[in-house]
Amino acid sequence: MADDPLRLGRIAYLNVWPLYQALMPAFPEDGDIAYVSGHPSELNAALAAGTIDAAPASAFAYLARPEAFTLLPDLCIRAATGPIQSVLLFSPVPLAELPDYLARTGGEVQLSGASASSNALLRVLWTFAWRYPEPRFAVAAPGTGINRPMPFVEIGDLALSKYVSPPSGWHVTDLGQAWLEFAGTPFVFALWIVREGLAGRSLATLDAVRRFLCETNKALPERLPELVTAPGLPDWISPAALLDYFRVVNYDFDAAAAASLVLFAHHCRELGLIPAVPALRYAL
Repeated sequence: MADDPLRLGRIAYLNVWPLYQALMPAFPEDGDIAYVSGHPSELNAALAAGTIDAAPASAFAYLARPEAFTLLPDLCIRAATGPIQSVLLFSPVPLAELPDYLARTGGEVQLSGASASSNALLRVLWTFAWRYPEPRFAVAAPGTGINRPMPFVEIGDLALSKYVSPPSGWHVTDLGQAWLEFAGTPFVFALWIVREGLAGRSLATLDAVRRFLCETNKALPERLPELVTAPGLPDWISPAALLDYFRVVNYDFDAAAAASLVLFAHHCRELGLIPAVPALRYAL
């Protein structure tokens, strides 16, 4: 309903923590806003079902169903340059040896059950950047890929924890860096997606949230050194490593990011993952 509280999704990863640690005190849960936490695939499903109104969610979710959603301008989740540190392909052999390894073992590539954009990104890189033969793909639950000697995609904090403490015997490819080397632009992993038809008080609250987030984003570079020592952050990553991570996660949906997204969409269309390259429609 138009007068219901804004139901705002929150990715349950560190990649949005700098924004939400400012947003939630400024917009506490009350009659105007409610927060719903989940990994990207869960938020994608909630947006599609209409059980949340807006969220930073997989960019691929918008590309796949543009008629169901609009976007917030100016905001996304992307790599500042190339490496993102929390979207990784783990392989039991070096990347160049993967096709022979899969052919020899009859194995498969395990995609992440928590992601849509990262899985599509791997498929684009596999075909157009690395030019490998099409493998068999399967889906693994987050955190379980390492239990089998097959390549797997891990995202979010589970990936970041393995980035800062690499598991023995695994070869790691940062998919953000791989896209930069292929396309020449940083990859856009998530967009701020809004369900079609949001109106009334909820849309007004969302506009206030967007303006607050944009101002917060501008001030982040100066605030990050103090943020990494805040209470409640995980103990598996040092403040120095966390500062490095926060500096490579970028929230600016600028012209270069939009161009990168459109290029990704073209390749997704070529693979048959989406029917067409959609226009970018905005809620505000």
